[in-house]
Amino acid sequence: MAIEEKKAELLREAFSRFNETSLDLEKYYRLLQEQVAQLKSELEAKNRALEESLQQREALREQAERNHRLAAVGEMSARMAHELRNPLGSIELFSSLLKKRVADPSLRQYADHISAAVGAMDYALSNLLLFTRTPAPFFRKTDLRRMIEEARLFALPLIRQNRIGWIESIETLSDPVRCDEDLLRQILLNLILNAVEAMPQGGELRVTVAPQERDGPSGSDRGAVMPNDGVKITISDTGDGIPPEILPKIFDPFFTTKSRGTGLGLAIVHHAVTALGGTIQVQSEINRGSTFTLTLPPRLDLTEPIE
Repeated sequence: MAIEEKKAELLREAFSRFNETSLDLEKYYRLLQEQVAQLKSELEAKNRALEESLQQREALREQAERNHRLAAVGEMSARMAHELRNPLGSIELFSSLLKKRVADPSLRQYADHISAAVGAMDYALSNLLLFTRTPAPFFRKTDLRRMIEEARLFALPLIRQNRIGWIESIETLSDPVRCDEDLLRQILLNLILNAVEAMPQGGELRVTVAPQERDGPSGSDRGAVMPNDGVKITISDTGDGIPPEILPKIFDPFFTTKSRGTGLGLAIVHHAVTALGGTIQVQSEINRGSTFTLTLPPRLDLTEPIE
């Protein structure tokens, strides 16, 4: 009987140890599962990071190739623009002489058409040159009213052709605006022509000039320097508006939704505005039109050049 009890005791002891060992194994198994899950999570995160890194590397490679092609195209374009400007100057000169010497109004009108075509080609060449260069602004006191009037006169044939109403509001500023006139001219011309092209069936083009508020406007800032004070120029149209999905791309070079055009106009605007230390914003609503807001810093730190 004692032997049987001893065997039973040994069995209970063995069963108890077996249970303890099973619990320990279960515990270690759960720990291993947790470690495997953690390692799997870390591996997945590293795979994602590696994939992102490879995508960024590919994007940088494509960007580098694109920049290289753009640089080559830009160099060639700049040379062609210089070559074309000389004959254009001659054409403009002879057109002016014709207008002075021809008495017949209908013939003088032909000369006007030649001058307008030369002006359009010169505008296109100026855009091209500005795009291919890094502009170095030459700041001086600028008469905004005069520059806006010059831009209006340049676009006047298209404004009349599209039956567009011109509305202008220019406030008198307390401080003079110091700006690079060549850059500002390209900005105004491109924004006004862009507004005109947005209204082929007519509409209203509104140009306003006012002091810049210190808090600055809200909207899609492109990241240039935000001035604390200065001048704000807005150019609005009542065209079809810009779809929200393409709004972030409109300042990209060669981006266009038009069947005709280079897609450089708004890219040049952003390029020039950044060079002037200003900002350019756009707000648009489908079937209501678009408003481009240009802000320029006062640059009171600059002195007038000696002439």
